[in-house]
Amino acid sequence: MYVVTGASGNVGHQIVEQLLAAGHPVRAYVRDPSKLAQWAQRIEVVAGDYDTPDAFTDALEGHVEGVFLMNIGSADAFRELAARIASKRVPRVVFLSTTMVQSAPDTLLGRLHGEKEDIIRAAGLDGRFLRPTGFMSNAYLWLPSIRANGVVPNPMGDGRAAPIAPEDIAAVAVRALTDASLEESVLTLTGGETISVPEQAALLAQTLDRPLRCVDVTLDEALENLTRAGVPQPIAASVVKSYEQVKAGHAATTADTVERVLGRKPLRFEQWLKAHAERFR
Repeated sequence: MYVVTGASGNVGHQIVEQLLAAGHPVRAYVRDPSKLAQWAQRIEVVAGDYDTPDAFTDALEGHVEGVFLMNIGSADAFRELAARIASKRVPRVVFLSTTMVQSAPDTLLGRLHGEKEDIIRAAGLDGRFLRPTGFMSNAYLWLPSIRANGVVPNPMGDGRAAPIAPEDIAAVAVRALTDASLEESVLTLTGGETISVPEQAALLAQTLDRPLRCVDVTLDEALENLTRAGVPQPIAASVVKSYEQVKAGHAATTADTVERVLGRKPLRFEQWLKAHAERFR
């Protein structure tokens, strides 16, 4: 049995799908079970949050081979969950961290993820820490302005980055959960190509067969857009810090981790767009 938290999210959803496709039993730990209705009787569901440790203990009943965790909740709540996993002697834990632990440790996102990594290590768990760059699915943040006036806002200028598809993050997570021979504890995950926002916008316009304008915005405007979209200000500020790094040319690097772990190249942005084109229509 594999326990997946955040199963309704971009990465967690893919982890559940890929575990099921490989024939593994899945138990989802989720705040709102109604969001998992598409899996019906194919998975077990336990309702709870990171601050309801007794419910989480219920999710760990039986023989659990691995747990997928996200950066949710306070440090104290997370520490309690890690202790409960340790008490059940679960063989493997996979944690969705971020490259900001390395690239921007002074930001809130960098600190919070680094703190959770340390909690897992301190609990004596066999942790695998996935540190992805920006998700390709962050392009969904463009949807309101695309639908309103055909505009892709760009706070990163011509800076290049190597965004990664949630499907590829999930595939590495599944390998880390199910394969005890994978010994790397820190896995830096990027896409296989560097690409700018104007290039992404051009590919999206081609995919949708409609004109789109890529319009430069300031970092302050980007912060305002994120908070207007409901992102808490301290988190938004961390995200904008990553934009600043891209704009300054500090993010134009790729890692070979996906290809090395999975034996295939990561999805290109164009491939990911085609698979999710209906979301943008």
